[in-house]
Amino acid sequence: MRIKDRDIMDLLKWFEEALSRAPKIERKEKMKMRKKIRDELFLLLTWEKPTADVIMNRWEERLDKVFKVLPFGAREDLFGLMKKIMQMPKL
Repeated sequence: MRIKDRDIMDLLKWFEEALSRAPKIERKEKMKMRKKIRDELFLLLTWEKPTADVIMNRWEERLDKVFKVLPFGAREDLFGLMKKIMQMPKL
């Protein structure tokens, strides 16, 4: 099951909201984080059959700076969202 454009937009929105709740981060640093997030999200469109576990493992390696500044519990919320996206039937 492939990830759709709509799912990517939902994830982008989630990351943007999470970054806005993060403690003070320099503007340039936040811009770098957003670029890395976008790159990782749009790469998902090329994956044939991604799973929530594989995606989260990759992101924890690639987006470590982002995860360090996210509020407490955000990682678990994101994992829950990923599982929900993966279970939704694609039309």
